[in-house]
Amino acid sequence: MTTKTVNLYTFDELSDSAKEKARNWWREGNNDDTFWSENTIDEAKEQGKKMGLDIESIYWSGFSQQGSGACYVGSWSASKVKFGETAKDWGDSDATKEIKRIAAEFEEFAKAWPEAYFSVKHSGLYSHEFGTNFDVSLGEEADNNEEVSPEQWRETNDSIIETARDYMRWIYRQLEKEYERQNSDECVDESILANEYTFTIEGERED
Repeated sequence: MTTKTVNLYTFDELSDSAKEKARNWWREGNNDDTFWSENTIDEAKEQGKKMGLDIESIYWSGFSQQGSGACYVGSWSASKVKFGETAKDWGDSDATKEIKRIAAEFEEFAKAWPEAYFSVKHSGLYSHEFGTNFDVSLGEEADNNEEVSPEQWRETNDSIIETARDYMRWIYRQLEKEYERQNSDECVDESILANEYTFTIEGERED
């Protein structure tokens, strides 16, 4: 019988190159874990409510492969829009400016068509914004109003769908940003230290 003795080191005791190997081990082990996305998805649903969206589920995949993107299923109603509420306490970041723009467009639709409504379902293999089917109504009065031309109805219908898809794109960008943050050296180091993992001198994990 042969006994092998292995010296183990905390993360802080490793060399820079060994630390990088340890980080890669952590990232590979967490590639299939999407726990980090839950807060982003919950926040997207809450912000969606202020824009009149009732989001049942959010589907996404990422971040560099074919079909990467995000979409949601649910419905939107003009009567549920909470004017001026979206992202009002978020500061002035690019993400805030974009979601405010999207919210403003939903508000304009709600003002112009107070009975407007749509439902959206997921369709196909991919989870991006074009893997969706929309059923749009401008309201019974508008749908049956001869003064609303087919061209005007079509343009409004297309604009509402595009705004809805803009929000899907926004959600995807927030997921991507959170993924990058979770995989940053700073966050990975923090997770490794919190779990008190030990490694060989080369930075390999010894079970």
